[in-house]
Amino acid sequence: MNGLARALETSQQHRFTLDDVLRMQEAGILDESARVELIDGALVEMAPEGTPHTRVKMQLAKRFWSTVGDAVEVIVDSTLRLAPTYAPDPDLYLYDASLPLSTVNGGNVGLVIEIADSTLRYDLAFKAELYAQHGVRDYWVVDVNTDTLIVHRGLAGGVYRDVTHHAARETVTALVLPGVALCLAELPVIR
Repeated sequence: MNGLARALETSQQHRFTLDDVLRMQEAGILDESARVELIDGALVEMAPEGTPHTRVKMQLAKRFWSTVGDAVEVIVDSTLRLAPTYAPDPDLYLYDASLPLSTVNGGNVGLVIEIADSTLRYDLAFKAELYAQHGVRDYWVVDVNTDTLIVHRGLAGGVYRDVTHHAARETVTALVLPGVALCLAELPVIR
């Protein structure tokens, strides 16, 4: 084993906070368009989006923007602050518009949605665990391969106890955001 490999094995890794990442962006060290998430203090590269993923995400955003009114904010591809060293970028998240964005976190976000094609296992395992551990009460995964909506609820002890699969023609209503509902079959890209 060479000296560099030995040094890397024995050295302490630096864990970043979201504030560190924002300062790196301001200083030009990290490109603001970099597709990374902050997970446990590490910058993790996000998987590239395929066309079906992008189409479904934009159709969901349009649907929610046109139906939820002023009481709910709809955020697309933006950082959700779960903790100082955890700041993923879900495909969409929705929250009560009376909350300032800077205060939105896992405990008060109304709904988090991930769209999955090649990332289905990651979204159903790692992301579900991450969101549950940080108090997200309503987490949905849209499987674009099967036109299925997988809903995670029943948060207890940092784990989702109620995971249900919904066919495209079923309507699912958000747990804590009145007026937020989704029927995948109503999206032009699902038909």
